Formats: sequence, C-alpha cells, structure tokens
Amino acid sequence: MRKVQLFLVAALLAAAFSMTAYAADWKNNDKGWWYQYDDGTYPVNKLEKIGEYWYYFNEAGYAQSGWVQLDTGWYELNDYGICQNPIDPSTQQPAGAPYGGWIKYVDWFGSKEELGAVYHNNFYWIKFYDIEKPDNTNANQSDLNQV
Repeated sequence: MRKVQLFLVAALLAAAFSMTAYAADWKNNDKGWWYQYDDGTYPVNKLEKIGEYWYYFNEAGYAQSGWVQLDTGWYELNDYGICQNPIDPSTQQPAGAPYGGWIKYVDWFGSKEELGAVYHNNFYWIKFYDIEKPDNTNANQSDLNQV
C-alpha cells in the first residue's frame, strides 16, 4: 500500500511540474524563420523590434524579406528580414518608404538639420511632403522621380 501511495504522490508531482518551458528565440522550419516569445506566442502581421532591428512577420508569423507593402507604406527587408527603412524620429518606428513619404536626401532641399533628416544605410532621408523646394513649392510624389 505504501508503494502505491508513493507512486501516486510522485505521479501527481510530475504532472504538476511538467510545464513546457519557452525561451524567447528565433525558430525555423522548411517554411522559414519566426520569433517565439517567452510565452510560446509569436508576432503575426506586424512590424516588430527584436533586439536592435525591426522585422515584419506575415499572417503565418514568418519573417519576410524583400519589399512588403503595408498600410503605412513600403518596407524593404533584407535577406535576413531586417527592415532597411529609416526610423521616424517622432514614432521611433520604421517609416514607410519610398512611397510612404521618405526620400533620399539631395542637396537642393536644404540643410540636413533644418529638415529633420534621418541618417540610415549611408543616406540621409527626409519626408518629401514636409519640404519646400527652392522655387517655394512643396515637394510631392512626382519629385521622387528626381532622386
């Protein structure tokens, strides 16, 4: 009888303490890479900052590469899935580009400091719709053809 009691206690303790332990980490399979949080969930349909880099995860939770169009603009993701867009100083998140409002800085727009330019990937970027050109007109979508 004592052996049965010990067995039942051991079985109950094993069941009570047999929880799956997760650690936040990158995972992969034949479909691609995803990031799993400590609680076992993962980002879906969103830009997510992991460490010092931003990534976009699709509807299945896999990290994307190449160009991705979101409601906020176009995002360029390198072969590792790292977002190449400049960080918007007002939101501290990647800004949609190039059609989301950011263009590479060119001299005719004025000084970098006046424009609130962001340095990213060896270029200065500015929001084209906030810029007044030398002819006193505002920059617009057609100005993208000039950079």
